[in-house]
Amino acid sequence: MYNNAGIPGNLEPTILSAVAENFKQVFDVNVYGAFLGAKHAARAMIPAKKGVILFTSSVASASCGESPHAYTMSKHAVVGLMKSLCVELGQHGIRVNCISPCAMATPLLRNVMGMERDAVEELICAAGGVERGSA
Repeated sequence: MYNNAGIPGNLEPTILSAVAENFKQVFDVNVYGAFLGAKHAARAMIPAKKGVILFTSSVASASCGESPHAYTMSKHAVVGLMKSLCVELGQHGIRVNCISPCAMATPLLRNVMGMERDAVEELICAAGGVERGSA
């Protein structure tokens, strides 16, 4: 089961500007959604004694400061859920893992940032210490 659902939420740059409802919505989709997906997959995988559950986290789970607080915290929680499920489900032959990709200038990210593709790619490269076009 591949759980790839996720939303960035609002771009709230400070804790003081954070809106509780946005935080709740990001957690409901990114964390609670991941939990529910894993729970229902485990129901089928445990009796079969095999399976794989894969989550998409984010580079925000390992490197902070570039993403909104709610998004960063939710992706940390996805990694925590994955680690916890590894212990529980591994004994049933089920592998649990997550990938944590860096940002991509997708339409979703471009819309959230309100920027054109080239500008978003420049920011992503600068955040990673890479010159655009050198990879």
